[in-house]
Amino acid sequence: MNQTQRQIIIHLTKENNNIMFQNYTLHNKAQVILIPLKDSQSVTLLVMFPVGSRYETEKMNGVSHYIEHLMFKGTTKRPSTLKLTREIDRLGAEYNAFTSKEYTGYYIKTDVNFLETSCDILSDMLFNSLYDVKEIQREKTVIVEEIRMYKDNPLLYIDNAFEELMYRGSHLGRDIAGTEKHVMGFKREDVLHYRDTYYQPHNMLVVAAGNVNEKTKQIVEEYFGRASNQKKASRLFDKASYGSSVKKDRIEVHQKKTDQSQLMLGFPGFNHTDTRIPALGVMNTVLGGSMSSRLFIQIRERRGLAYTIRSGAETFRDSGYVFVRAGLEAKNINKAVDVMKVEIEKICNKGIMSKELQDAKTHTRGALTLALEDSSAQASYYAREAMFFDTIETPNDWLKKVDMVSNDDIIRVAREVFDFNKIRVAVIGDIDAGKIKF
Repeated sequence: MNQTQRQIIIHLTKENNNIMFQNYTLHNKAQVILIPLKDSQSVTLLVMFPVGSRYETEKMNGVSHYIEHLMFKGTTKRPSTLKLTREIDRLGAEYNAFTSKEYTGYYIKTDVNFLETSCDILSDMLFNSLYDVKEIQREKTVIVEEIRMYKDNPLLYIDNAFEELMYRGSHLGRDIAGTEKHVMGFKREDVLHYRDTYYQPHNMLVVAAGNVNEKTKQIVEEYFGRASNQKKASRLFDKASYGSSVKKDRIEVHQKKTDQSQLMLGFPGFNHTDTRIPALGVMNTVLGGSMSSRLFIQIRERRGLAYTIRSGAETFRDSGYVFVRAGLEAKNINKAVDVMKVEIEKICNKGIMSKELQDAKTHTRGALTLALEDSSAQASYYAREAMFFDTIETPNDWLKKVDMVSNDDIIRVAREVFDFNKIRVAVIGDIDAGKIKF
C-alpha cells in the first residue's frame, strides 16, 4: 500500500449486504464517489465543481457557462476541438457538459473498457485546456447564438423569464448564459482568473457509476489525484432574495407573436435540505406531476385549455420555488389560472385522498427506479447528494421519507407555499399584462 492509498478514507454504505457507494478523498482533497451497478457494462464518469452563475459578479455574468464551452477547445495533449472530440467520438461515447446556477459538470459515458481513456480525456480538459486567444474569441459568437436560440423559443425560455421575475435583483435572477454584451466583453485574463478561483482539485467532485471496481479506484487516482492545488478555492455566493412583493411587480409579460403562449406561475419555496421537500414532492405529483394529476385532468382533459400542463419545484442552497406551467392560447390564460387556483385551494383546505396519497408514493418509487437504471442518472443523483448535503443518502433513504408523508403533511406544506399574495406570473406571448388576472 503506497502513501496515497493510506490517505484514502473510504465510507461504505451497505444495503442488503451490497455496497451501494464508496465515498473517499484523494491526497489532493478531490472527493471521489464510486457507485457499482450490477450487470452494467458501461461507466459514467462525471466531474462536478460547486460553481455556477450565482457565483459571478455582474461584470462576469455568464462566465461559468463560457468556461464550460472553452474546455472543449483543445488541450496541450489534444490541441484542437477536432482532435479532442474525435477521440471521444471513436469510442461511441455519450459526453457533454452543463452549467447551472450552482454547479458545473462534465461527463463521459462509455463502455467499461474505455474508462481509462475517459479519465485521461476529462482530466486533460479540466487541467490542461489551452484557452487559445482565437478560440476564446470564436466561441463568443457561438454562445451569443445559443442565447438567441433560447430567446426565440418560448418553450425553452419561459423558465429563464420566470426566474428573472422571481429573483429580480438577486444573482439567482440572472441568465446562466449571461447577455450578449457580457459575453462579447469577456477578457482572457479575467476568464482565467475566474477559472482558477474555483477550478482547484480540492473543490472537485469525481463520480463514477456503473461497472466500477478496485481497478476503477486506481485509474481515477492516477488521472485526478496528481493535480495540485494552486490556491484555496472560493465557495462564497451572495444570499438569495425574492423580487418585489408589490403586485404590479409580480407579473412579467414578454411580448411575442406566437400561436401558443407559455405561462409559468409560482410561489417562494424551500432550499435543497429543507425537511418539507418529500411532502412537497408528493403534493406536486398529485397536483400536476402526471397524466392523471388534478391539473392535467381539469385543464387539459376536462376543458381542453392546454396541451402542456404540469407543476413542480426548484431548489437552491438557500432558496427555492414551486411552479405551475402551461402552454396554451393567450385568450385561455385567465381560465386556466382560475382552475389552478381552485385545485390549489382544494389541497390547502382538505389535502388529498388516501388513494391519491398512496398512488403518488408508488409513482415516485417507480419513476425513480426506472431513472436510476441508467448509470448517468446514478452519477447525477449521488453528485447532488455530495454537493448539497452533509450526509449522502441513498435512493432508498429518500423513498423511506416519501413513504412517511401523511395527508396532514400535505396540507401543512400547501398552506405554507401557496400564498397568492406572493405569487409571480411570467408569460411569453401576444397578450398585455393588464389583461391577466392573478
